[in-house]
Formats: sequence, C-alpha cells, structure tokens
Amino acid sequence: MFKTLYSQKLLTEQTGYDSFYKLEDILDYVTSPLYIDTSNNAEYRRKVPGLHQHYIDNLHYLREIGLPSNKNEQFNFSNLNKLKNIDILNTDARTIGSVSALEKFEWVSYQDNTIVLTDGTIIPSMDVGTKKPFNVQILDNIKFNKQKQDEYIKIIEHTDDFRNLTYALSPFPNVIIFPAGSKNKFKTNPFTIEYCNSTEDPVLQANTSIVDIQHNTSVKLKERVKSTAGQMNYVTYIVRENAELKIVRNTDDMGGWSLFDSRFVCHPGSKVTIEFKNAGSKYTQENFYFKCSSDVEVNLIGRNNIAKGNEYHQFVQLKSQNDNNKSVIDIKNVGNENANTSFVGKFDVSPFSIGFDGEMSNENLMLTKNVKMHTRPILDIHTKEIQCSHGCTISNINKDHLYYLQSRGFSRDNANDILVDSFLC
Repeated sequence: MFKTLYSQKLLTEQTGYDSFYKLEDILDYVTSPLYIDTSNNAEYRRKVPGLHQHYIDNLHYLREIGLPSNKNEQFNFSNLNKLKNIDILNTDARTIGSVSALEKFEWVSYQDNTIVLTDGTIIPSMDVGTKKPFNVQILDNIKFNKQKQDEYIKIIEHTDDFRNLTYALSPFPNVIIFPAGSKNKFKTNPFTIEYCNSTEDPVLQANTSIVDIQHNTSVKLKERVKSTAGQMNYVTYIVRENAELKIVRNTDDMGGWSLFDSRFVCHPGSKVTIEFKNAGSKYTQENFYFKCSSDVEVNLIGRNNIAKGNEYHQFVQLKSQNDNNKSVIDIKNVGNENANTSFVGKFDVSPFSIGFDGEMSNENLMLTKNVKMHTRPILDIHTKEIQCSHGCTISNINKDHLYYLQSRGFSRDNANDILVDSFLC
C-alpha cells in the first residue's frame, strides 16, 4: 500500500535525488498539508470513518514529533544516522502492483494455515478465512467490519519511536483474529505468518497489523521475516484472559533492512513465550513492548548470530502494572567481524505490581576485535515486594577452549563454530 503514498507531482519537484529518497523525505511527504488534505478522499474514509480519523490524527502527531533521535532511551547505541542515510527508491521508478504481488506469492494458496504480509496486503492460503467453526478471521481492506475495526484501531497508540511512521505508510491495519473456542487448534497446528517484500529493488514497504488471541485460546505462530528491500513492521498482539501465545520468529539476512516493532497487550492470566533468531542486516532494529495486567507470564528468548558487517539493535520494555507478574528475558548475541549490536532492556514495575518476579540476562560474544557490542539493563522499580535480577556480559572466545578442541583434531574454524553453537544453545 506504500505505493499509493507517492505523488509524482510532489516528489519530482525535488532535485538532486535521482529517484532516491531518505526516511526524512518520506516523513516530510506523508505529513505535508497536501498529503493530509488529499487523504480526506481516501477509500478507507468511506469504509471505516473511525479508522480514517485515527489515521489523520496520527499524521498530525507525526508531523509534531518527527523521527526518533539518538537521545531516545531505546536508541542510545543505535546508529540512527546510518538508518536515515539509506537510499530508498521511489516506487514510481518501478510500479509494484497488487497483481504482480499475487503472482509472486501464488504458492501461498497451496499451504496450510499460512499468510503473507507484503506492503499492507494480506495474501492467505486457501484454508484461511473460510467459514469453518473457530477458523481464523481476517479483517483487511477487502474483508472489513466497520464496528470491529473502529474498535481495534483505538489500540494503536501514539509513540516516540518509528511505529507512528510505519502506521503512516500502511493506512489500513490488518486484523487477524484467533477466536475463542478454537482452544488448542492453532497450538497443535501452528499458524505461519511471512513478512515479505514484493520486490528486491530498494523500496520501502510497511505493514501495520493487529493479532487478537481471544480468551482461553492457545496459539503458536511461526513468523518468518524476509526483507529483500526495506521493511517496516508494527504488530500489536492482544493476548486476552487466560490465553497463551507462543511465537517462533526467524529473521534472515536477505540483503534488505528492517524495523520490527512488536507490542503485546497481556490480559490477566495470559502467557507469552517468544523464541527468536536474527542475523542482522545493513540495519536491523527489533523492539518488544509488553504491557502486563496481572498474573501474566512473559518469556523472551533470543539467540542472534549477527553476520559479518551487519547491524542489529534491540529494545525490550516490560511494564508490569498489577500483581503477580513474572518475566524471563534471556538474550544472547554473537558478533562476527565488523558487526555492531546493542541491547537495551527495561523492567518498569509500578507501585501496584506486588509479587513481580523478573530475570533479565544479556550475554554477548565478540568473535573479533573490531566488533562493537553494547548492553544496558534498566530496572525501574516502584515497589519493594518483588524479586528482580539482571546480568549482562561481553566476552571473547575462550582461547583455552579453542586450543582444547584443536588438540582433539578440529580445525580452527570448526572449533570456533562449535564454541559459538554451545554459547547460543
């Protein structure tokens, strides 16, 4: 849907860009009076008026705050200048149509329990969205429900990070509902979501989505992030009373760059477990935000092997608002030659969060001297009746362990790989 945001009239008047733009150029465009005014005639205004007004309010707010800076807590160690200087190709230089996207991803229709999210568009397998008892429900710009989408849109908040811009570039959020009554159906038969670019050209595509895990339901999601160009994802996961969500997310280095913001609204008695792997890219930012009510359990396990020369930056924030919440954050990063990584983790425990039990761990392994790795744990505690701990380390390959493996006949490279695998286990 990002292709619809470009106005040839507006962009061709700029000089010196040779059809390439920066994030700030795109920000200036979507917050310009011309775009905001012409958005009054957008198709979604007729479909879902509440959604349309919320979107316009976001554009005005985005115009006030602009893009994040290095002064933001979560971007302390991120090289935002590198991100802001990435060249983004004007989509008018090569038209990316929905028909070509459907042709590229036609394989999805033959899968089970699978959808592809590409540039604000959902492409489902044949079994998704059919009228079967307790099947997944999809609300998008084709299958929409005015009342439901007006309610869901209120969940999207104004923030001081990149989520506002992602929303601005994907005006019609997609809603994926796992209904109450499906029980363990999507735990025994996991559901797959693939985040893909429809092109390998250096364009920017965006997805804003809401995933609703309804009460007393257990769901396992397999998420695959494949960024061949530029990709911005903003997903709000609603985990309702006594529901359970497990996410297994793999992000490969496919030559592009990405920002992925995951926000979790955890209702009483819910449980969230996330296992993720990331190889980084020329710029990757992966953020997790948790808002916990009471009796919530959150487990975040990350094992990231950042490839040579890649960047990977991560921010985790857990807000515990009521009593008896529990969380384990366990992140391990390996930095190969010239890699740059950062981790900022924060437990924000309110005065009403009695009985909170939190463990935060971030271990980092530098494979060469020219790797940059940063770690910053933050504990913001407002009550005494809790248990909370943190531990962060940055280390090198143990030379004694390397020597031992080599003495047993392993080559240096194989011994190095064995030590990395054992660190990440």
